[in-house]
Amino acid sequence: MLKEARFSQILDAVNRHKFVSMHDLMSLTDSSESTIRADLIELDRQGKLIRLRGGAQAINDETLSYELSVEQKMEIQSGAKKAIAMKAVTFIRPNMFIYLDAGTSTYALAEELNIPGVTVVTNSFLIARKVMSKGLKVYVVGGEIKLSTDALVGPFAQESVARFRFDLGFFGVNGVDLKAGFTTPDLVEATMKQTAFDHCEKAFVLADSTKFGIVTAVSFHPFDPTALITDTITKDAYKHLNILEAKL
Repeated sequence: MLKEARFSQILDAVNRHKFVSMHDLMSLTDSSESTIRADLIELDRQGKLIRLRGGAQAINDETLSYELSVEQKMEIQSGAKKAIAMKAVTFIRPNMFIYLDAGTSTYALAEELNIPGVTVVTNSFLIARKVMSKGLKVYVVGGEIKLSTDALVGPFAQESVARFRFDLGFFGVNGVDLKAGFTTPDLVEATMKQTAFDHCEKAFVLADSTKFGIVTAVSFHPFDPTALITDTITKDAYKHLNILEAKL
């Protein structure tokens, strides 16, 4: 099959199903793994889809009701997440008491966190381990483990986090929209985010530019441009707003 025909079939499948595995794309096009991998790299470079570990995601999926795994999310916009994390860490001062929400953007922030005396509360085991490796004090809230996002959620987690008052909080997000606000696909995770958000003196949402204009099932906070840290803004509707940009 010619490359152009494979590209057409791949894009049609990804746009119809929102996420398609590598194995399914190989079967669909009767192609080898190395061929499909090269195709996905090229289509990702062209901005026509998002290449993930094990498959590809539609780039224009503007109403999402599902959630990718942590491993899949780690593959998305890694350079942008690092730039956003480097911008976010400039707001943290020594001896601050901060909250890090579960997520890959906040994990990127944990990787950059080397500020003495900072105490971190998180609902993520991955983030907790990363913060501990920096020699910083960390508390993990209790609750039900959501394996797909490495998040502790539910009533016990909400009760735990509601006991604290944070200097700063940093949150992941699945969608950012002018009307729908900051959204995530899961109700219990959205409730957890909202509870923690409300207990921060200042809260930031870390969202790369692919999240803008996306709406998922549950809103956890109204849209607030002063709470956003992103990479270069590409959508015109957001360019005039007071959003912090971490230029790549």
